[in-house]
Amino acid sequence: MDVQQENKTPKAHGQNGRPNGMALASVILGSVALASFSCIYLSAVCGSLGIVLALLSKGPSYRMDARGTAGLALSASGLALTVLTYALALLFLIRSFGGVDGFLREYESLYKASSVEELYQILDGAK
Repeated sequence: MDVQQENKTPKAHGQNGRPNGMALASVILGSVALASFSCIYLSAVCGSLGIVLALLSKGPSYRMDARGTAGLALSASGLALTVLTYALALLFLIRSFGGVDGFLREYESLYKASSVEELYQILDGAK
């Protein structure tokens, strides 16, 4: 009697039944982008790559599988949250200090420096 054992581990399968690693990678990258939205460089890179991999995961078909869609949603929301966070921070900076120059003047007065170069020297000496 020939008994076949089934593999109980779930696999990420695409539309054609083959494993779809790009969709899984886009879910992971989207999760990282969403979790690290306050780190602009990490979130922007992971979100962008997640979107590209999610779109590439569908291959020649017109429909995207569930993991590809989830990766696209996570990556896009992580990227959008990053852009929104930094846009609001810039808006706060402009409204509170009148722009970057006003912020630097406030920072100089905090450290009692007369110029930006002196401020850099003070901050480098504090290390």
